[in-house]
Amino acid sequence: MGGFVKIKSFFMATALLVFVSMPVPAQERSESKQESGPVQSFDTVIKQYQNLIDYTVKIQVEFMIPGLRIPDFSADLYFKKPDKFHIETKSFAPIPRNSGFFDPFQFDPANNRIIFKQTVNIDDTQAELYRVEPGESETRVRFYNVWIGGNPRRILQAESHSFRGTKALVKLTYKNVEQGRENWLMPEKARIHFTFPNSAKGPDNASFLIKDSPVYAARIKPEDLQGEGDINIFYIDWQINNGLDDALFRIK
Repeated sequence: MGGFVKIKSFFMATALLVFVSMPVPAQERSESKQESGPVQSFDTVIKQYQNLIDYTVKIQVEFMIPGLRIPDFSADLYFKKPDKFHIETKSFAPIPRNSGFFDPFQFDPANNRIIFKQTVNIDDTQAELYRVEPGESETRVRFYNVWIGGNPRRILQAESHSFRGTKALVKLTYKNVEQGRENWLMPEKARIHFTFPNSAKGPDNASFLIKDSPVYAARIKPEDLQGEGDINIFYIDWQINNGLDDALFRIK
């Protein structure tokens, strides 16, 4: 009886070893890669900013949307982790929150559903295109197309698609910003190209303007416009981790 038990145990151990050593089917490996790949790509981008708590930057804005006569303007932009924004200017500041402000944590995989679509070339740079579906906190944007590439890895482009049909394609160029012993890759310029749905109402200047108020006021309505237009944003004099007070971001 003892010999039989030993032989039986030997065969069970051998079977277990063979089972563990069996290769994972190609389909299962592919599905696993598709699930982990997007998360890893976005985590790599976000990791560069894990020590970024807040920033202040001066911006100069060129507004080129037919039907809206808005002169170029400058403003001070404030950000505090995870997603607080404030803008101060002596003039109007019609900048859409979803495409006009640099938020390195906007596409955190923990708060978004991310799907790999394809590999493409953007200005001779290989990039991966992803579809990003925002979490429940997002109200105006249905989904984003996001292109990641370059060395170091960064977001090259992001295109928002609103529920009402407006599209905003943001193309970013970066520069190195030295702050003490740290070096940050921050935007130097953002070019935003808007495509407005033909079914929308005519231009409504009042609904597109904000004066010295937090962007949480959400009074920007690019859906009220028609055709196409552009906004250029130039970022100047980055100041990072200066300890901004939360009171700066409270709605007045």
